[in-house]
Amino acid sequence: MGIIAAVLLSLASAQEARLSGPQPGEKTPGFKVFDVGSRGERDYLAEANGAPVVLVFVHELTRPAGALMRALDETGRIKEARGLQTRFISLSEDRDGAERHLPIVVRSLNLKCPLGISLDGKEGPGAYGLNREVMLTILVVRQNQVAANFALVAPNETDAPRIRAAIDEVLKAASTEASGTAEERRLHEELAAAREEIASLKIQLEKSASAPPRRGEMEKPREDETLVNHCRRLIQRAATREQLDAAVKDIEGYIGTNEELKKQYLAILTRVRDLKYGNDLGQAEILRQLEKHGK
Repeated sequence: MGIIAAVLLSLASAQEARLSGPQPGEKTPGFKVFDVGSRGERDYLAEANGAPVVLVFVHELTRPAGALMRALDETGRIKEARGLQTRFISLSEDRDGAERHLPIVVRSLNLKCPLGISLDGKEGPGAYGLNREVMLTILVVRQNQVAANFALVAPNETDAPRIRAAIDEVLKAASTEASGTAEERRLHEELAAAREEIASLKIQLEKSASAPPRRGEMEKPREDETLVNHCRRLIQRAATREQLDAAVKDIEGYIGTNEELKKQYLAILTRVRDLKYGNDLGQAEILRQLEKHGK
């Protein structure tokens, strides 16, 4: 019985360690932060005026926690079309150090939603009862009341789906209670869906633009279009000796002493040789050109 009691006590303690911040149904009083973007004091909840808000209190930032923050930032940007506001709040004892460090974090994680530094230090807003033993405390709030609470000891990107599900529930409730005729609500829904799609596409384009080329797919220098067109004359199936000689004369005149064009010419010749393009006369001329210019 002593062992069982110890195990139960341990489990109870672990569960208590995961409680952080106001629980579902409890109120969320306003609080002040120093907003890193605007460089001024703000009250995110007062600004929301009862609209749906996701508050992400950052007790400790790790790489996995950063991945979850990035995922929630993307969700916030997409769901902004439905009135959602996503806000990150850093809890730090060293405000000056946080002010210097956090802009680097914002750029590194590519966060677009506002990030502020709690003016209440490491403990955060006094009325919130935040637990310093968790890394992230995430509150999904509507009408200044908690709808869902996620106190994450070891957060990572796999936590994102259940948080998104809670966000969707809150947004659905807000949409159901919206005023206006059925037709107005239908048009509002269509507009919101279109804006969501645009925001999602914009994020995907940003990722594509910033993603490094995959191994083996490094971007090749753009080949000179005029040179490429001249070289096509060497691989025509019906090319005669006179046509090949004229093409070589034009190519060599175009290249001149330009080493970059010469390098491109050799690369093109090697490629068409290996692919065996053109007729026998053309292939023979390609081999002569490689021997002549490859020295």
